[in-house]
Amino acid sequence: MAITINSLVKHATGEITGRVVSLISKERHPWAMVDWGGSGISMHPLSELTEVRAENRHKP
Repeated sequence: MAITINSLVKHATGEITGRVVSLISKERHPWAMVDWGGSGISMHPLSELTEVRAENRHKP
């Protein structure tokens, strides 16, 4: 699956799930703006994000 706007994602270093609100292609390195809910919004390279399906986002 490819990460797109509204995809649910997890960051490589954590367990928090967020939703992609914007995609930016900077040269050959795409970035995503992710809304982490109560933790705010931040920018990350797509290589640091993993897409998760809605039914798996609360998995222990």
